[in-house]
Amino acid sequence: MDDDVVIGGGLAGCVLAARLGEDAQVRVVLLKAGGADTSMLIHCLAGLALMSKTRGINWSLQTVPQPGLYGRRGYQPRGKVLDGSRSINAVISIRGLRQDYDG
Repeated sequence: MDDDVVIGGGLAGCVLAARLGEDAQVRVVLLKAGGADTSMLIHCLAGLALMSKTRGINWSLQTVPQPGLYGRRGYQPRGKVLDGSRSINAVISIRGLRQDYDG
């Protein structure tokens, strides 16, 4: 029996762990920081603005000082929950009109 450790519960880590776990001869453990993505801020679109500053679900990282920002640091929200940054990003899906694609 094979043992695999996947470090990181972001989108890629979750997919990798799931695929590895499809083989009954493989035992997989997924290690991640943070909790589950059960926060109302994640599942309610109105929570998007508040989510970017909530430490429990966001690492709230900053860049080193950037010359293009006159020495200021850039804010880098990164997901601290299962499914990683995908959980804290706004996603929208729009279906285009057939004639737009045909054109």
